[in-house]
Amino acid sequence: MKEIVGYTILPLQLPATPSFPTPATHYLYLRPHEPRIPDPDSTRSLFLVNIPIDTTETHLRHLFGTQLGAGRVERVDFESIRSSKKQATPLAAATSTRASRKRKRVTADELEERLENAGLPETWDRGLQHSGAHAVVVFVDRASMESSLKAVRRATKQQQQQQQTTTTTTKKKKSGATGSIVWGEGVDEDNKKKEVSALGVQRYVDHQRMCYPGRAELLRRVNEYMSVFGEVAEARKREAMRKAQEPDEDGFITVTTGPKLTSAAHEEEAKRLIEKQKKKDQGFEDFYRFQSREKRKERQNELLKKFDEDKKKLQMLKMRKGKIRPE
Repeated sequence: MKEIVGYTILPLQLPATPSFPTPATHYLYLRPHEPRIPDPDSTRSLFLVNIPIDTTETHLRHLFGTQLGAGRVERVDFESIRSSKKQATPLAAATSTRASRKRKRVTADELEERLENAGLPETWDRGLQHSGAHAVVVFVDRASMESSLKAVRRATKQQQQQQQTTTTTTKKKKSGATGSIVWGEGVDEDNKKKEVSALGVQRYVDHQRMCYPGRAELLRRVNEYMSVFGEVAEARKREAMRKAQEPDEDGFITVTTGPKLTSAAHEEEAKRLIEKQKKKDQGFEDFYRFQSREKRKERQNELLKKFDEDKKKLQMLKMRKGKIRPE
């Protein structure tokens, strides 16, 4: 079977691993990308379904550029990060706007999106795809996309012909070794600039190391976050001043000055802060056991002292008025 519901089927041979020493066949489904809302890149893109779980952009570049020998890939949009890339588009514009003062000023909403996306360093050097995940491969032009799709169909046809012509088990093994596309074969040699991150035990060793980034990296992330936070505050202030100068529905502009705190307001603010600090420290009064023992002992001493005082008062009343008899 070459196609199913408009998808071209490309069989891939997954290489044997120490945990699973038998090679397996994985089926990749491809078709031209036709989103509901077309974009400028959809005409030169392929939509891939059921990509292997260890798929990276390097793997797909190697598959189309080297193993199939077809088109050049510009970028790959995976299912897990496509939404974040769409949100990052205005952020990239915000960064470029920040560099050039002559362009349009960045809005506070764009800066807040950038602030939300700012985070701590990554703790995984490589992401994994879930079962049945999809991706969009964007080629440099439409001709590269079409040639890649033709190469996929040609490779699928060759594999089917080899399977039909083989009759013995020996011939099947030979044809499987020469005709099928082995997933990830030669990807490290093809990508000499950057090696693909390892899987297995080494993946978790790297994860443990990345969980403890250097002080300089953390300081850089915090400084970047605080600088964007300051830009958000300044942008909100500018927008408030701009809105204050705009006329209302009746065409009037309300002239106001900033709020000034009087001495009474300062006093109320100080009281509020003191009460807030008291509530915060309320749960830490008897934090240690010896503190609770001393406090309990003080309370007992106070009760004994009060009992002695009441006893003396009662004796003085007896001496003055005689014996008190209950009614």
